[in-house]
Amino acid sequence: MIDKWQFKAALPSYCVRLISSRLPNALECQDMERIRKALKWNQHSELVKTLFLMLIVAGATFGGYGLFMLAMGTTSPLVVVTSQSMEPTLHVGDLAIVQRRAPDQIHLGDIVVYQDTTYMPGTAIIHRVMSIEVVNGTYYYTTQGDHNGSPDPGTRTYSEIVGVVVLIIPQLGNVSLFLRTPTGLLLVAAIFIAILFLPEVACGKKGKPEAAAQAVKPGEA
Repeated sequence: MIDKWQFKAALPSYCVRLISSRLPNALECQDMERIRKALKWNQHSELVKTLFLMLIVAGATFGGYGLFMLAMGTTSPLVVVTSQSMEPTLHVGDLAIVQRRAPDQIHLGDIVVYQDTTYMPGTAIIHRVMSIEVVNGTYYYTTQGDHNGSPDPGTRTYSEIVGVVVLIIPQLGNVSLFLRTPTGLLLVAAIFIAILFLPEVACGKKGKPEAAAQAVKPGEA
């Protein structure tokens, strides 16, 4: 059993630990308050605040994607399967994660993404490497879809290869495919408008009763 003298001796150290544990949270609150004052946060409308926060989220998203591109060595590290040419290995809506590799690191049987510059300019195609030929140090790749009965016309040079598929996430790309449709675009527009204007409307409704209450002085009701 702890007597009153032991309790008094232990009390100061307990108070120090308690204050120390809460001090970082207090400092964080103070820092946040300084930032709010510097930005004049309370002086701006809810619309401006929402736009500011959306810019921060967008910047963080694009920044993270930029780092992902650097890590994978390609500007197109995420590719959505849009055709049935690679079934049953890949299906429409699958999301492929692509990594850039050196010419001699692309092997037979690898699934690659390439930009067709001859027959379908600007189209990203996901097919399997069927043969590799090196002529005077230049690599030529013959590709074919698993579902197709014949190879793709011509050969691919290394400059056309976007990268090698290193991971497949089934059906996740359907989100991207949906957002490209008119319905998906309308949904995105509706969500964007709601995010912009609903906080303004909600805060406006909250402010009206307070303003009415301030307008009525004691004894006048």
